[in-house]
Amino acid sequence: MKPEDKKLSTVNCQLSTSPSALRQALTPIEPKRLPTNFAYSTMQRIHREQVEAERRERIIALVTIVVVSVLGIAVFVYFFGLKIWQSFRTTIIQSDAIVLILSTLFCLTFFALLNHWQAKRQTRTYCK
Repeated sequence: MKPEDKKLSTVNCQLSTSPSALRQALTPIEPKRLPTNFAYSTMQRIHREQVEAERRERIIALVTIVVVSVLGIAVFVYFFGLKIWQSFRTTIIQSDAIVLILSTLFCLTFFALLNHWQAKRQTRTYCK
């Protein structure tokens, strides 16, 4: 053992065995008091974190759906766009086709609105 180490250990021993250090070590430690609304504030914080996590998941899901849809449409148009455009042009030229197209668009719009109305009505029923 080096002489410096002996001095250090002696100093440490003197510091730790001084009466004030012993009194401080022997005094009972008072427990920290929690606020009266600790449980409520903790539950509120947990709820906020859950809401933020759900929001993040929804945003990630929405972004994923949009990206996959756009990529799918882009691939579809890349491979079949020219054929679709040519068949659309030949269909528009025929006079009977316009009536067919308009009636189809009307039916699609009607069923989309009906679907939206039914879904809204069903969620309202379950939420009560």
